[in-house]
Amino acid sequence: MSNIFPPVRDYNIKTKNPQIQIYGHRIYKDQTLYEYLLEFLTIFISPKGKGDYTDLADTAFTLTVPTDGEKLYYYPSPNMGLKRFVFFNRSDQEKRFDIDKEALKQHREQLAHYIVIENENYTEEFAINALQDLLYGFNSIVGKRSWFAQSLLPLSPEIVFCESIGNQKERTLMKMDDYIDNRTPIDSKFNFDQHMFMARGGEVYYLHLVQGLNMVEESYRKCLSQELKKLVTNIPQLSKIATFVQSKWEDTMDEEKPKAKLHYIKKTTEIIPSEYSKYAPFTVDELSNILTSELDPFEKIELVGVLIPIQIMRIMSGRASQVLNLANTQEWLIDLTKDSKGVIRKRAVQSYEQFEENVFRAIHEADFDGYKTANPKQQDDTKIIMAAAKDTNLLVRKLGKEIGLIIPLKGPNMRFSLNENLVKVLVMSLIKPGERIMFTTFLQKCYKHFNIIIGPKEAAIHFSEEPTYLVAFNENEQLFLEMLKNSGFLRNLSDATSIVENPFRR
Repeated sequence: MSNIFPPVRDYNIKTKNPQIQIYGHRIYKDQTLYEYLLEFLTIFISPKGKGDYTDLADTAFTLTVPTDGEKLYYYPSPNMGLKRFVFFNRSDQEKRFDIDKEALKQHREQLAHYIVIENENYTEEFAINALQDLLYGFNSIVGKRSWFAQSLLPLSPEIVFCESIGNQKERTLMKMDDYIDNRTPIDSKFNFDQHMFMARGGEVYYLHLVQGLNMVEESYRKCLSQELKKLVTNIPQLSKIATFVQSKWEDTMDEEKPKAKLHYIKKTTEIIPSEYSKYAPFTVDELSNILTSELDPFEKIELVGVLIPIQIMRIMSGRASQVLNLANTQEWLIDLTKDSKGVIRKRAVQSYEQFEENVFRAIHEADFDGYKTANPKQQDDTKIIMAAAKDTNLLVRKLGKEIGLIIPLKGPNMRFSLNENLVKVLVMSLIKPGERIMFTTFLQKCYKHFNIIIGPKEAAIHFSEEPTYLVAFNENEQLFLEMLKNSGFLRNLSDATSIVENPFRR
């Protein structure tokens, strides 16, 4: 069985389920695209280490893991008052518990005391509603979820919320009178340890990124830390508004009630396979290129939000190829053609089928006996394997379809493809800000970093032969050139020479 990162002391990975043994603890099917980014940033912005929380302030906004055999401890602030203020009134009626309705009412009354209205046409309630609408305008994950499971874009540290799950039965029975009598701590009665939506995928990415930082120059760590901090502190006015709203809720809760006040919670990360290190320097370089490009913060968040799932898919694909002892890491054969019966289409469909099969087949190399010994209720191999499918081949399919890397959304003949947004992510992550490279070099980088095959040269290298269908890749390559040109990333120096550039300055 593989080694793990970080090297946690006395960690017996053989007792974990097959998908954790092979792919780390853990990548989970129910986590959405932005939640990978949000969970990753939650760790980044939080104080980290062991000991008293107040002594760990300088460990916030850092990219580190312990080297002493311990797991990484981090301390996010849930800011449940702020979260309730933003999402409660727009959540499903059936998921609005009376205790939270009363809490929000008191919170709004407290806020009204601190708002000064200079125009007689407006009221304190109007101003509070305006604040609520303003914050809600930055929503990223809402849907049909309960208010405590919704999220905002990470544009200030205060609005990067950690996982919080409310127990329906428990919150239905809670009464405001009990809180007033100091018997019920309203905001601490959420489950902050359950991983349902923030399902450790962001933790896996954090560990993988730090794994890469340990393999490159130290300047990368400082640069990435600075750029990530800049990303989540780009709008100081938003931070002030969020702090104002949360602090007034804490005033409402009364600091004399220590059980009711909840500044932070304690969480731990788990482990990833040490073999992910093969791609870790690529991950560092790609993230650095996007973060150091001169971009609007909203656009940068969107690009990073797509890049992370691509990188997650890459490490899973590479890990599967390593576990199965394949001669070549499974290729991502891109189909840009329109010919449904053409050579490229047929080969791309076969390639994708093999990709999913490898990711799933790798879990059969896990130690099933060790897992079943440690988990007496899990004895049926078929059920274990079917559960693993949801977090392996079905997971990468879900991620790929959400970003447009796998098409079609429904129906047969699934295959890898690219859209304009993915083309932008590839250019921005593989080319340093403001720099240009030859088109042929760019195709080589796509293959080197992601095993992406578009043109005939990479196809010939990967398949180690001159198959009869190789000429069909010429059309694929031309179509990719057109996509780059239409997206504004291509310059033609001559009929035979094209340059791909990242036009955004450093």
